[in-house]
Amino acid sequence: MLKIMLSFVPIHIFLWSLFCFFMIVYGAELGDINCLREINNSSDSSNQIWDFNFNINTIDLCSSFTGIECMTSGIDEEKVISIKLSNMGLEGQFPHCIENFSWLQNLNLSHNKLFGNIPPDISSKLPYLTSLDLSNNNFYGEIPKAIANLSYLNTLRLDGNQLNGTIPKELGFLPRITVFSVANNLLSGPVPVFVNNNVNVTLSYVNNNGLCGGTTLESCDEESLFGKPFWYSFVIAFVCSATSVIVTFMDYTQPWNEFKKSSRKSNTIYPLRKEQNNQKHTTNVAQLLPLALQEEGNKELCRLLERLIPRMSFMELCKATNYFSSNNIMGLGTTGIMYKAEVSNNCLIAVKRFYYSDKYKRQFLLETMIPGRHMHRNIASLLGFCIEKKERILVYSYISNGTLCHWLHNSQLEWPERIHIAIGIARGLSWLHKKCKIIHLNLSSECVLLDKNFEPKISNFGKAKFIMNQKNHARMRLFLVDEVIGVKGSFEKDIYDFGIILFELITGQKLSISSDSCSTNYDDDIGVDNSSLRSYISNRLFTDPSDFYYATDKCITGKGFDDKIHGLLEVACKCVKPSMEQRPKMDDVYRTITALWKG
Repeated sequence: MLKIMLSFVPIHIFLWSLFCFFMIVYGAELGDINCLREINNSSDSSNQIWDFNFNINTIDLCSSFTGIECMTSGIDEEKVISIKLSNMGLEGQFPHCIENFSWLQNLNLSHNKLFGNIPPDISSKLPYLTSLDLSNNNFYGEIPKAIANLSYLNTLRLDGNQLNGTIPKELGFLPRITVFSVANNLLSGPVPVFVNNNVNVTLSYVNNNGLCGGTTLESCDEESLFGKPFWYSFVIAFVCSATSVIVTFMDYTQPWNEFKKSSRKSNTIYPLRKEQNNQKHTTNVAQLLPLALQEEGNKELCRLLERLIPRMSFMELCKATNYFSSNNIMGLGTTGIMYKAEVSNNCLIAVKRFYYSDKYKRQFLLETMIPGRHMHRNIASLLGFCIEKKERILVYSYISNGTLCHWLHNSQLEWPERIHIAIGIARGLSWLHKKCKIIHLNLSSECVLLDKNFEPKISNFGKAKFIMNQKNHARMRLFLVDEVIGVKGSFEKDIYDFGIILFELITGQKLSISSDSCSTNYDDDIGVDNSSLRSYISNRLFTDPSDFYYATDKCITGKGFDDKIHGLLEVACKCVKPSMEQRPKMDDVYRTITALWKG
């Protein structure tokens, strides 16, 4: 009897452990959402950030909240890595629940009404921060010394507050700092000396009447510099010299094979530099193109792009991709190769390495500028870039479900998933057209990626163009004539391509597209042999009801959605009308499809 009872003990332990695991996971997700609810409640009533009318069991933290960005960790587990809530009307003290997002790399709470002390333990709670922007609030008290322990920090902006006391001298030893601003505060005493000579640090100390030292301020009294200027200089020189000797010795004595072996472990990729403020950035593609086309322009190009997104280390990317091993290849494209990479704590990213050719530098620039400058839930998230000699590399969030094309033509998608995907693509495209004045010009089911919840992400902006007004046209054309096109006939190309995607969603079949002039043929599988799409729609699809059911993917018909499928088919037909003037606006298409699903 005792043996029988003991035999059940491991099972009970396993079940209890499994229960605890799910409770921890669910509790963490619920805690994250409650944190965002707390932040939302701290904003003034006229400026609520998010709508919390949702089902707590189905909400996706990473795709449902503006200003929140995630990275995939492990198998379909997402971690919040960026919170950008600038100018959101936040009030009260620093939201301490943010400290629960231990993977956070970018925190921007600038231009709000927050007050109180900056958390003294921020470095232990958020150890991976690369950018911390608390500027233009009402924080007071001293700057915590613990910030010096944020070894990956690139950007620190504390300007526009009421901070007092001295600036901790330990901040001068931050190894990666590139932007340091404490302007417009009540600080006094000597400013720190930044000892990392490999990086040019942008400093701002203006409007602090009590600060001294550095290259732009008045010199300090002798007693204020560690008591004796000689010892202060000696300490700095000794640290720099000792560091150089140690690094040189390790580099000289470490065998290459041992280095390569250790590189196979999980790596952490952190930016070399982080943005200062996306909203105020005005650099355009035309201004950057001359730099992108010449090797000597790399340094200046990096400096300008770093205002948008972080710059990544080439060596760290090599380690993450196992030195760009063929075993890590996810796909081959016309401009480069996409690799699956793993960084610390099983975090997954996608790394696109462009081919060595000047003709791909234009595409690299566009694919960097557009997603780096314009963030949206239905646009693929760009995490960083790398430029080193001839290397051009982009780093994206890893999107687990691959392309829409794969799911349509190699798997079966149910109707709710298909209409959800159609709405997401329409939402993202409408936003690009209306808010950003950007046309994609290369939209297809292969350019649409699907995350774990089948939320679509538009990618591949290598052929995109910007719509410029007449005032800017003459100035821009001096730099890049073919990146500036007229409004007429531009947005309509994207709308036509979106119509093709709708047909693929409805039929489950690939379309052979040769041009926008409707010389587009269905595959033989749906019974249209050597007939144009326009002819098929006008002559058969709506004149013979049986053709509708013949063309529709059989796995979605007869399940109570036929009326909605037919309605979406009508939208698709309008999008591919032969006359561009007859095609609807993308914003109208989005509203129509949304109403179709809700109705």
